[in-house]
Amino acid sequence: MKFKCIFLLVFICSISNAQDNLRLSEIANTPLFFNPAQISTGKLFDLFHTSRWVGYSGAPGTTLFSVQLKAPNEKVSYGGMFFDDVTGAQSQSEISAFYSYTFEALKDLKLSLGISGGLRNIKLDNSLLLVYDKDDPVFRENINTILPNMGLGITLNYHDWFMSFSSPSVFTSFFTYKNDYDIVYKRRLNSFLNIGRRNIDLNQIEGLHMDTAVLIASSLGAPISILLKNDWVYMDKVRFGLNLNYRSSIGFSFSYTLKKMYKFLYGFDYSTTDISNGLPSNSQYFMLSLQL
Repeated sequence: MKFKCIFLLVFICSISNAQDNLRLSEIANTPLFFNPAQISTGKLFDLFHTSRWVGYSGAPGTTLFSVQLKAPNEKVSYGGMFFDDVTGAQSQSEISAFYSYTFEALKDLKLSLGISGGLRNIKLDNSLLLVYDKDDPVFRENINTILPNMGLGITLNYHDWFMSFSSPSVFTSFFTYKNDYDIVYKRRLNSFLNIGRRNIDLNQIEGLHMDTAVLIASSLGAPISILLKNDWVYMDKVRFGLNLNYRSSIGFSFSYTLKKMYKFLYGFDYSTTDISNGLPSNSQYFMLSLQL
């Protein structure tokens, strides 16, 4: 119990950091990316890829691969994740491991505490840039550096209701050039709040239920981002979802589960902002899952 209290105190004191280039609708389908406090139901393997600015050459893209396992005591979940993110001349890749412990805090109320840690590799290839001042010291050399990363999360489950708080990185990840004032890379502080309910019965059609959730991202120096997401699930095989990313985009997702083991998901987001200045700003994503 002493360990649980200390872990909870450290988490509350250090919620912060960034979400990279994934949109909230994409993050909602990859919960391990933003919250290490996960409950594994068995062996789960996920492969996720997203392409943003659909139709634009050199557009950003992100690939994630994660593995979640459950210990024999059914209280411990553990695993790892690898992601690779490319945006033009800059690329980031990270490999990390996570550990989650679940216990019953009160009757029917389960509490999960999670922690993750890993290393992030950041690269900048200046040969891909059109630099106006080639004598600028920031662009004379390519960048290739490795930074540590640690995430914390907490999830509460009460029957079909859930709520989680998390931070994918509690370290301030930034570095400068030799003069110490030209910031080359900076990862903004960020935290997540996720609230929702699963298995809402819809009596009109037998075998149909709905999952609903609100995902909120708070980033230092930026407006709060809010995602509203509803999924309709039929016979635990077919899932159709609609999402609204407030002031950003609307989208849908569709998934099909075969033999309770294999899952394929496709999603598409349509941007509702005018900041693209005529450039394509829509995104699409795919996910393959295997559950054993």
